[in-house]
Amino acid sequence: MNIGIIVICTNAYFILGIRFVKKFMHHYKGSENISFYLFTDKDPSLYLPNYTNVKVFHTSHNNWVDGTNSKFSNILKLSDMMCDYLYYFDADTNVTRDFTEEWFIGDIVGGEHYNNRYLDRTGKPCVKPYDRNPKSSAYVPHDTHLPQTYYYGAFFGGKKQQVIDFCEIMIKYQQADSVIHHEPIWNDESYLNKHFHFNPPSRIVPSDKFMFDVSDKGGINNTRNTKSNIHTQLKSISSLQRKPITINC
Repeated sequence: MNIGIIVICTNAYFILGIRFVKKFMHHYKGSENISFYLFTDKDPSLYLPNYTNVKVFHTSHNNWVDGTNSKFSNILKLSDMMCDYLYYFDADTNVTRDFTEEWFIGDIVGGEHYNNRYLDRTGKPCVKPYDRNPKSSAYVPHDTHLPQTYYYGAFFGGKKQQVIDFCEIMIKYQQADSVIHHEPIWNDESYLNKHFHFNPPSRIVPSDKFMFDVSDKGGINNTRNTKSNIHTQLKSISSLQRKPITINC
């Protein structure tokens, strides 16, 4: 089985993307073929072992919104890749324990957001942060009668063609909202949640079964600033090419 792992890591997120790839391979105890597809503005070869199966797509982003919104269009560039499954992970995902692919394999897979089960002060489930603008392609009404599970935008995947089909739908949502100059409340995550609300994934990974740590920036401050100086960190991790890295700035 060939599994493709997608990471978008431009600007300060480059270091976090390198951390993710290295720690993924360090802790992966499965036997499947793993390939990484990195969308980045820097050459990762100085920071990764030469035995790591990485294909680089050079790209750049003027701001963090462009970066997070680019995931669906970037994934479409992988439609001809020789892999059975594709999975997207945010660059600031951290891997801290051993795992196999069993926890995320499925036809189309979503991850339950860690805030999904929060209760308000009265003990009732918190209102889910869907986009409530009726004009938006990400719109989910307050009076929906469907089960309300809120999903990570930081993770999704599944069989390659199903992921490609999913991303094509997401891009249509984005294009429609660009016409009315609307940016959903949680960007790409809002589109994903609208789609999964009405078309639930075949497999949902519960938040307490999610094996990786989401939104762990390892002490790097202001990662959304495209002008952040990461020279010191890059110099530090270049000497650890064959070792997993832990970032503590």
